Amino acid sequence: MLKGRWMSLLVLSALGLACTNAAQAQTLGEIQTTPHVCDVFRILAGSIMQSRQNDESKASLLAVKSGNPDHDKLGAMLINDAYSLPVRSSQEQKNEAINAFADKWRDTCNKPVSG
Repeated sequence: MLKGRWMSLLVLSALGLACTNAAQAQTLGEIQTTPHVCDVFRILAGSIMQSRQNDESKASLLAVKSGNPDHDKLGAMLINDAYSLPVRSSQEQKNEAINAFADKWRDTCNKPVSG
């Protein structure tokens, strides 16, 4: 259980490091992602869904803070989405749920934002 929380915090920190130009992009009114950022995002989403499938409490995940309010909001969004889905019964089904959730969020990250 503790391992999952620290993994989530580690990935949130890595996401922050991967987005070193985020402030500049926000100033310009755009959000820039790279394949690397989206891969890190996939790892974060997978870690959160793995915690869900291991029946960790939602409150324990929401209690993990990165020190960055924007990252914490992002983490809460992923956690709420993961916990809206059921815990699967077999390990194979759990692995499929983890991979599908991680892929969904990586693909969402990779989609261009029109606006």
